[in-house]
Order: sequence, then C-alpha cells, then structure tokens
Amino acid sequence: MSNKQEASSIASSPPWAALPQEITANILQRLGTIELLESAQRVCTAWWKVCHDPTVWSVVDLKYMPFTSKEAPVLEEICRTAVDRSQGQLLQISIQYFGDKHLLNYIAQRSSQLRHLRLVKCYNRLSGALAVAAKNFPLLEELHIYFTYIAKDDLEIVGRSCPLLKSFILHAGPFDKLRLPPSEDNHKALAIARSMPELRHLALIDHNLTNEGLQAILDGCPHLESLDLRGCSCIDLEGDLGRRCRQQIVDLKHSRDSPCDCEFDYKISY
Repeated sequence: MSNKQEASSIASSPPWAALPQEITANILQRLGTIELLESAQRVCTAWWKVCHDPTVWSVVDLKYMPFTSKEAPVLEEICRTAVDRSQGQLLQISIQYFGDKHLLNYIAQRSSQLRHLRLVKCYNRLSGALAVAAKNFPLLEELHIYFTYIAKDDLEIVGRSCPLLKSFILHAGPFDKLRLPPSEDNHKALAIARSMPELRHLALIDHNLTNEGLQAILDGCPHLESLDLRGCSCIDLEGDLGRRCRQQIVDLKHSRDSPCDCEFDYKISY
C-alpha cells in the first residue's frame, strides 16, 4: 500500500477505532447487554473485537420487559450468548421479566465466579431451580429476588451453598401475601436464620412473617446492619422485640415506613 493509500485509509476510519482497547472496553461497558450484542459489535472491527473480550461481560444487565411472548426466547438467547462470552468471568447478572429453570441452570454451569444475582418477576418459573443453581455459586455475596417464588427448603439450600452471602432481598410476589399464611413466611425466616449467619443486609418486603420469625432472624443473623420489613404488617415492634431491633440494627425500616425509595412499590405491586 502506498503512503497516499495508507493516509486515505486512516482518514476514512472512524476516530474511535484508534482508541486503546481498554478505553474502548470501558466506554462500551456503559451500554446495556442488548445494545452491545445487537448494535455496538457491528459498528467496526475494533468494536467487534472488544465485544468478544470476556472482561466486557463481567456484568450482564437484562432489565427488560418483553411485550410479546415471542420476545422471551430472543432474550434468553441473548443472555446465553453474553454468558458464553464471559468465559467464566461473569460476576454480576440481572434478569427481569423472562427466564426459566433451564436458563438459570445454563448460567450456573458456566459462572462459578458469580458474586451478584438479581431475579425480577420470574414468578413460579424458577421453582426448585435456584437451590440447584446455588450449588455452583460458592462466591455469591448478593442475592436479590423480586416477585419470584422461592420455597423455604430452597432458601436453606441457597444459604448453605453460598456461605459468603452478605445481602439478601426477598420481595414477595403478587398475591403471595394474600395466599400464604404467616406460618409459611415464619418458616422462611427460620431457614434464613439457620443458613445465612453472615448476612449484613436483609430485606423481607411485603411478607406475612410474625414476631416469631423476626426473633429467629435476630438470633441467627448477628451481623445484620440493615433490615427492611416494609409491608410486613403482621410484625409488632412496640415491645421488647422492637427495642432489640433498634439496638441491634443500624438501618431499620418498619412495616409502615414509606416505600418511596423502594425499587418496587409494594403498595402498587398488587
């Protein structure tokens, strides 16, 4: 290639193509997972290479609501592709409005380094699967579950499989509070108390547990710094238990506290 042709080639290349790969990766990581796979990797050769770098896929964020049933399989395929590209370096993943036990199992088999798992509005599609998947997440530190059913037995297996768990959120699914008796939620509280002793942050939002379940949590999770009980209307914090909560917990949210800073407003969720 002559000097003239080389100069012409450089001039015609987009300005971002000359950026160092680590800077390009830092920029592209600010895009969402769907944007990376559907758009960014098609822009130029340099971006295509970056979009195949496993470090770009340490965080996979799929907070997306499919508008038709046909979109869910597409999202699941996107999720699988992102997990594959991480090559075992996935640290954080968020799935919202789609996914089933088969997808969770796919993630678990390929993501033993996972630190943060967030599941939103999977409802009953993961029944029993989380306990199986958790056995492949020994380094998990944060588990945040919204409107996704998990049974008490599964909770205990998750806790014992993830000994480093520090933050756990369980926001009750639609109609769970109307359907499940307080005894069921107390059993869940006991499972948490028995299997998650290293918790620092716990949110049990819109549940029916009573003072019995709360007492078990305070006894079994001595390192708790924050406790969110918003929407747990069966709990009475007027007496000794309330005083103990205020003494033991730095950041305590009562059942009637405002949900304004809650990611999902439990008063609207029904």
